[in-house]
Amino acid sequence: MLEAIPQLVDGSRMKKRRSGALRGLAQVGTRKKPDGSTFGDILESLGDRSFGWGLMLVGFMNMLPLPPGTNMVLGLPILFIAVQMVMSRKTLWLPGFITDRFIARERWRAGALSALPIARPLARLTKIRYLRVFQGKAERPLGVLLTITGIVLCLPIPLTGWLPAISFFVIGLGLVEHDGAIVGLGILIALGAIAVAVAMVLTIYFGLSYAAQ
Repeated sequence: MLEAIPQLVDGSRMKKRRSGALRGLAQVGTRKKPDGSTFGDILESLGDRSFGWGLMLVGFMNMLPLPPGTNMVLGLPILFIAVQMVMSRKTLWLPGFITDRFIARERWRAGALSALPIARPLARLTKIRYLRVFQGKAERPLGVLLTITGIVLCLPIPLTGWLPAISFFVIGLGLVEHDGAIVGLGILIALGAIAVAVAMVLTIYFGLSYAAQ
């Protein structure tokens, strides 16, 4: 999934380098065709970062104050993305009725520019570092972890909706900006979400067992 990233000779320069992927989103939709692009063209332009953008979008949607039970539906795209990471795909695959949709230049830029007030401060928190996270087959165990966390999000267990959603957003941000430290933070949040879910299941189980006595 994750493409090879050029190595800099000077390690100190590597630590200070920023990717600019968040702030450069407005140009992605017009990189190949001046009048606009299909969604498939945009995914191809994003490359390995398409997985990160997908995780950020789904994570953000699940962080919104939506009616109870919505996460059982909105969490399904995470499983769709995570399975493709386990399969080591280089670009996120989506059905043709989505990828064939044309997005005009003005519409794409307007949407991307409206996200800049959020993208800019997030970009300042990230930089290209700990690139071993993005090399080899590291995406497979990450995909497995995301699959388990996605299942946790979809299950109707109390107090287990926010942490998985936050972990998806944070991991997605790290993948977009090629920041291994941010990905690591997201992994810790995901592990915490799984631990909370296990604790809640055990609490409910032992509580019901005690009540049945």
